[in-house]
Amino acid sequence: MSYLVLARKYRPHTFEEVCGQEVPTRVLQGAINEERVGHAYLFSGPRGTGKTTSARIFAKALNCERGPTPTPCGECERCLASDRGAEADIIEIDGASNRGIEDARALREEVGYAPMRARFKIYIIDEVHMLTTPAFNALLKTLEEPPPHVKFLFATTEPHKVIETIRSRCQLVALTLIDEATIAGRLTEILALEQVAPQAGVVEEIARLARGSMRDALSITDQLLALVGAEPSLEDVRRVSGPAGAEQIEQLLSLVAAGDRRGVLEALPDTEGSERELVAGLLGSVREALVAALRPGGPSTTGAPDSPGAWAQSVDTERLQIWLEELLHARERAERLPEHARIVLEVTLLDLCRAETALPLALLVKRLGALEERLGVATPAPSQASRPAPSAPPSAAPSPAPSPAPKRAPSPAPAPAPSPTPAPAAPAARPAPAAPVPPPAPSSSAPRAQAPEPAPRPARAEPVGAPEPVAAAPRPETITPPAPRKQPSQAPPPAQAPQTPALSEGPVELKSGAPETSGDGDAFIERVADLFEGHIEDKG
Repeated sequence: MSYLVLARKYRPHTFEEVCGQEVPTRVLQGAINEERVGHAYLFSGPRGTGKTTSARIFAKALNCERGPTPTPCGECERCLASDRGAEADIIEIDGASNRGIEDARALREEVGYAPMRARFKIYIIDEVHMLTTPAFNALLKTLEEPPPHVKFLFATTEPHKVIETIRSRCQLVALTLIDEATIAGRLTEILALEQVAPQAGVVEEIARLARGSMRDALSITDQLLALVGAEPSLEDVRRVSGPAGAEQIEQLLSLVAAGDRRGVLEALPDTEGSERELVAGLLGSVREALVAALRPGGPSTTGAPDSPGAWAQSVDTERLQIWLEELLHARERAERLPEHARIVLEVTLLDLCRAETALPLALLVKRLGALEERLGVATPAPSQASRPAPSAPPSAAPSPAPSPAPKRAPSPAPAPAPSPTPAPAAPAARPAPAAPVPPPAPSSSAPRAQAPEPAPRPARAEPVGAPEPVAAAPRPETITPPAPRKQPSQAPPPAQAPQTPALSEGPVELKSGAPETSGDGDAFIERVADLFEGHIEDKG
């Protein structure tokens, strides 16, 4: 005779037997009582929490000959056939193996047929998230407006993978992890029915290892009974569970809190392959300690009556939070690199042993502030240091007023009094000396016309005080080459004529430069005067 595992042998057959899911079961019972049964339901939750079981009980309650009723009788033909899995009108489909669009089309064609014996034709699709997108799209219309005799019950552990258009057409029934106290109570009942007398602490340790899954708890119990028989002990549970037992977890966390890196490496199991379970156990214990520290006296997150170990008293909440984050990262890295999961776990635990790597940022800022106060370091005021910089440009503003003109204005003081009248024409007279240098003459003429410097008129006032030569200033440029009158004696001055800087300064050169080179200056003045006389004669 074949053996039936405990998870199948003690599967619930009524809503009252479902453990730890009071809200979902009451919602389904209320829908039947109020005659508000929808055409599609999506059961979601972690593994081993009763998704498929709840869907089967709901289908049996709808097809019970005494119903629909929230408490199926379990005696009629429809209930018995449903418990045996032989009901023709309750069709269970594995979404992982029937996931294509052709399967969805076949289901859509079958929906149109009426049920053979029962009240409703009910489709239970397990692991519905495995269906392809085209298959989901093929079911949209049927799922939105199915025939009145059809009900859809979907079950999945990953509801986020179900497309939004499907989820919006279903009523969501979310199941949660079962707390340890509820699992321990159910295990006690089952072991009593199996005539097993466990030692103290065995049931609680199995419930802790199950991590919220009733099916996992029953599977561990099956292994334990196969190992030791009807009288399992706590040591037997540790042999079955491996390195993820409660004592091993507490020992590891105590060594990490004490900073004993060598002890951590020695406490890790010698055999590899159990890193995932070990990390899960560490995460559960650290989370329990963190919640107990932040919410003292509150209910346990797992429902276990035991409080965190003594190691939790020596670790503050901020450091516990950092431990939790690092362990989560370690689990992610171990999943990405399964062949190096042991190295990832060892490196993470060794890092957590060093207290300086788990110091919170607020504590570091506080220490730095205390160090600055002790050293007397004051933070500089950036606003005062940056203000002098913009004040520099105003100081440079006076630079465009070098006032050379005022100095040159008094220099022509010995000039005769009538100089004020021809003064406006003086700027035009200055370009004339620039005749020896034709290229710069046009560029220098513009600025000279703007500078009100009446200095050159004293030299020009000796000949005819002619405003006309001023207007004819460009013409000396053409006259300069043919000035033959004093070519023999004046040959050297033309060679000096390219000294544009002296000419560019105009009257300043004539007046102030005379004392330095009297001979050359007189010769140059005489030549200029001759040029203007010749020009005046030609004009006359």
